[in-house]
Amino acid sequence: MSAKILIVDDDPGIRRLLSKFLEREGFITLQAEDGLEGVEMAKKEEPALIVLDVVMPRMDGLTAARLIKFYKPLSEVPIVFLTAKDADKEIELAQEARAEAYITKPFDIRQVIQVIKDLIG
Repeated sequence: MSAKILIVDDDPGIRRLLSKFLEREGFITLQAEDGLEGVEMAKKEEPALIVLDVVMPRMDGLTAARLIKFYKPLSEVPIVFLTAKDADKEIELAQEARAEAYITKPFDIRQVIQVIKDLIG
């Protein structure tokens, strides 16, 4: 499996952790540190799936998800939100942004990997 996964999170530790485990599973990983950089990288690299934090500087994950889904070549790319926020309102907003999954921090890395595998087959 060599699908490209874009990880967008302002926490470098989380980006490194996810990259390490996903690469062990055979994925290629790309990293961005905020929503703005994530949108630009998604358009350039066209990943198979995007993992997005919600709360980030410059552009939050919900706005980034909407921009990504609005961009025709990326409209079908699955988005997994990974966030410390677990309020019902946040989940509702994630669904409105057409995210395919929503996982709260702290997370089980095996769960994240399984969700990704399920979404990209």
